[in-house]
Formats: sequence, C-alpha cells, structure tokens
Amino acid sequence: MASDAADTTDAANTADIADIAGTTDGDATTGTADGTGTDTGKRGGRPGLRTAAAAALAVALLGGLWGLGFLHLPKPGHEPGGPGKPAECAAPRPTDKPGYPALCAALNRPDLPALLGTPEDRVTVAQPAPITFGTDVMAEVRLTHTVVSLLDSSTSLEDTRDMRRVYTWPATVLGHPAATYWSNATSVIPGGKLGPATRNIVVAQDPAAPGGRAFEVVVFRDDGLTPDEATLTRLAETVLPTVPGWVPAP
Repeated sequence: MASDAADTTDAANTADIADIAGTTDGDATTGTADGTGTDTGKRGGRPGLRTAAAAALAVALLGGLWGLGFLHLPKPGHEPGGPGKPAECAAPRPTDKPGYPALCAALNRPDLPALLGTPEDRVTVAQPAPITFGTDVMAEVRLTHTVVSLLDSSTSLEDTRDMRRVYTWPATVLGHPAATYWSNATSVIPGGKLGPATRNIVVAQDPAAPGGRAFEVVVFRDDGLTPDEATLTRLAETVLPTVPGWVPAP
C-alpha cells in the first residue's frame, strides 16, 4: 500500500507541475482545463491547486537536495551547539517570514524524539527551511536520522485533497479536519532515483474552515523507515496547538 501510494504521488508531482503552468495532462498544448480540446476559460486553473502543487514540489525538492548532500544530516558530535548540547533554533535570516521563530519554537521541543518514537535520539539542527513558497512559512528540525518540517501554508486542506492522483486518507486532529498522505523526495538530478519516503499530515488551522490556511507536518528519515499513522497524529496533536493561528475546536 505504501509503495503504491508513493509511486502514485511521484506521478502526481509531474502532473501538478502542469497545474502551475495552467495546463492539465489531458491537453498540455492548448491549456484547456478538461483535456477535451475545448477552451473552458480556466487556463489559470484553481489558484489553490497551483499553490498546493508548488508547495508539494518545494517539499519534494528539499528531499532531493538532501539526497545530494546539500541538506545532509549532521553527524553526532558535529552539531552547532557542540556534543551533548541541544540545538537551539537558528536566528531568522533577513529573507525569512516573520512567523518562522514561532514555528521553530513549537517544533523544536524537548520531547520531539519521544513523539517520533525514537526517545534515544536528539535534535541536531533547528532552522528555517531553505525553500519556501509565497506566504508559506516553514521550519525544520533535524535529528540523527530524521527531518521534521512544520509548514504554515496557504494551501488548504481542500486543495490538498483535490490534487490529482494524490491519495489522501481522512484524519482528525483535536476536532480539526485533516488528511494524511505519502510522498517521496524528488531528485534534482535528471534520471536520479526517488529520495526517502515522507509522511505528511495536513490539518485545517480553523476546524470550521477546511478551505482556509492549514498546517502541514512532514517527516522523513534517511534510513527508509517511516512513522505510522498514530505517531504522525500524536505529533500533530502535540505540536499544532502551540502554534499561532491554531483555532481550538469548540
């Protein structure tokens, strides 16, 4: 099941790039929206879906850069804080969104290794994500074998569900509608292999507005292991209520 979903998501990455350009795989030449050759007047496509595709591509490319070693996981004893010291959130860069410090503080918590099911692990790096899109804000925390990203996204839960050929599974996080899905890091080398499988959970920030902004938590490991649904949900339930923008369910 996981392998099939990952293969399907890889195909969706290619198809959704066409959405960013305002075309579909049904008729990429004319830019028609229904693939029939008839101009539907929707050459731009749904803005939310184009945003969703671009955000998904940015997350996938992060994995591709990691696969080349540009985003390597630090070895124990070579962390910025020194051996045995927990990593603190890196200072924001001039280009970082104002929301980065709060996201990093929420994600870089002492019990993060335990939440991931690896209590013996520890955080080595906490920093802004190298790639963001539009108004999205992203922080990432790296452990010995794991990278966890937290995204405050303009891509809604509904947009994620509507991305073509992306299989999502419905979920609920503290009364908020949510969805989980599998993805894969995308190689930045033509013909390169897929990177590590990732687990993603997208949660509506407002339980009454699944079409509004969402939080997304992404987890991938360099050893090929992936967290199960319970771990992914537990992580979201613990972290997200501490992030600005979270609206408690009534």
